Amino acid sequence: MSRCYLDTNFIYAHLRSKRGATLGSVEAWRTQVLSEMDDGGGVISGLVLDEIAYHLVLAWLRDDGDSDPLSSFRADPERVVVERAKSLMARPGLPPRDAFHAGHALEAGCDLIASSDTDFDRVPGLRLLAP
Repeated sequence: MSRCYLDTNFIYAHLRSKRGATLGSVEAWRTQVLSEMDDGGGVISGLVLDEIAYHLVLAWLRDDGDSDPLSSFRADPERVVVERAKSLMARPGLPPRDAFHAGHALEAGCDLIASSDTDFDRVPGLRLLAP
């Protein structure tokens, strides 16, 4: 039984591949990796999840017609979000990651947040849309 660490580019390739496309290099790669793993399973890290989110945001910006998605992404006023997140973490019970999600949402002018995490019910200015 073999285990395999699945790097960001492997997972990203599958997330962005076209459904129903003929067997291409991405599908061939997937088949090879699955056969090598021998049901030993795949392993990812938190860093992989972070990188996938980053690359997907850039792809979505590009798909929406942004000719320079990296500059658009970098133009986000991170320090303002960090200050907002610090303020939200000061409230009892709002964990750091949720505070950053809420900080980004609020700084982007969102009044709704789609999540199954009920912590967002405690964020003034956001209405939770939960399943």
